[in-house]
Amino acid sequence: MEMKCEILGSVLELQGVVKVSVPSIYPIGDKGGPLPERLAKLVQPAAEALQKVYQDVVAAGGHLYISDMFRSAAEQQKAHEDFVMGRKSAFSPPSCSSVHEAGRAIDIDAFDTLIGHKRVREILNQRGWVNIVPSLTGSECWHYEFREAKFEQLKQQQGYAAMARAMKTEIGNLVGAAQADAKKEEIKQLQQALNKLLGTSLVVDGMFGEKTREAVLEFQQKNGLQADGVPGPITRQKIKDLLG
Repeated sequence: MEMKCEILGSVLELQGVVKVSVPSIYPIGDKGGPLPERLAKLVQPAAEALQKVYQDVVAAGGHLYISDMFRSAAEQQKAHEDFVMGRKSAFSPPSCSSVHEAGRAIDIDAFDTLIGHKRVREILNQRGWVNIVPSLTGSECWHYEFREAKFEQLKQQQGYAAMARAMKTEIGNLVGAAQADAKKEEIKQLQQALNKLLGTSLVVDGMFGEKTREAVLEFQQKNGLQADGVPGPITRQKIKDLLG
């Protein structure tokens, strides 16, 4: 497959989103087949910026393979539940809190570029693609997001989840919003309970991240429960019992 990003046409059900064709880690005979259609969607400005990234990478003598792009609400929630249940170590935010659902995120093969991840990152940054971690190796080094100034400002003012939700709303993607809100309230109640029972100072934001997992683990250890950091039914019932 030719090393380029091709814009194929609009996604009718999503405002300002286009279908793209890009080389992926998924093979057709060998590495470099097109990214599956269900994933290959971006907002128009992000797609145009990615086209320029490919031109720059090729001019520098490199190549760029994509592993992930657009996700449905169900796919994003499954990734988050895998983190919550300990099936994966890398954090994935819940549905409606991910830029992947807004057509503004890509995951790249950061370790096979021919010109090094550092050079590819420089090109991505120059074309408006922001890395979410400073490291060139390790967890989430492969994740990049396309943010205009208004969204970057929103992130600074209200946090990452609010930015991601606004991005998703802008393209008219409201799938999973009600379920996400209900789940967020459930996690808020868990965080409030852990703060009360343990004396911790978790931010009550409805996001089950590393600090909340650590608090769950501490609670389990102190109460003779299976210490896995997963807030399963036995752990939740113990919390209810202690709160009366």
